[in-house]
Amino acid sequence: MKRDRLYLASQSFSRRQLLDYSGIDYQTIEHTSDECVVPREHDFHGYVMSIAQHKMDAIVLPSIEQDDNVCFVLTADSLVFTPQSRHILGKPEDLADAKRMLALMREEPVEVVTACCLHKKVVRAGRWEIDQEISWTTSAVIEFYVDQDLEDWYFEKMPRALQACGAGIIEGFGDNFLKSVNGSYSAVKGLPLFELRQALKKIGFRF
Repeated sequence: MKRDRLYLASQSFSRRQLLDYSGIDYQTIEHTSDECVVPREHDFHGYVMSIAQHKMDAIVLPSIEQDDNVCFVLTADSLVFTPQSRHILGKPEDLADAKRMLALMREEPVEVVTACCLHKKVVRAGRWEIDQEISWTTSAVIEFYVDQDLEDWYFEKMPRALQACGAGIIEGFGDNFLKSVNGSYSAVKGLPLFELRQALKKIGFRF
């Protein structure tokens, strides 16, 4: 049986790594979304979802081949929220900003939310149109504590943390600083694999 391919509109290392582990056939594509233009008109979960949906509206789909009549597309976004001090933490601007985020996470547990938009698209009248869509958020509350005197060592060992939401990498060397996870571990890494697999099955994706 022919397998379907998932088009992932993300260049995130962690998301690609998770899909590599999953065995799902995928290919990365571009999007032209600037998430900074998305207004904060919702609660935290709704805000993260609005960014993922904005990315879906700005995907750059591959050209339609003669034998293709269906494709599956995924966009996702992850953000960190500090419930007590009410900060939203995205990707740090620089090292100083990354250290600011680590300091905030030392003070309180944080909520990590990943929003996903999944579309099944079909060819109608020579163009891709939405056939089915599923959107959801998956979250976890984590305690991630990097001692201030270990911050430089942490960033030396985990340079990807400077491109990670909240400056936190919970796997690999980051395991040293992960005190607890209450919720979806893979959502904290950027892509809730269990929920994704269930959603793909629901819209007829062939693994």
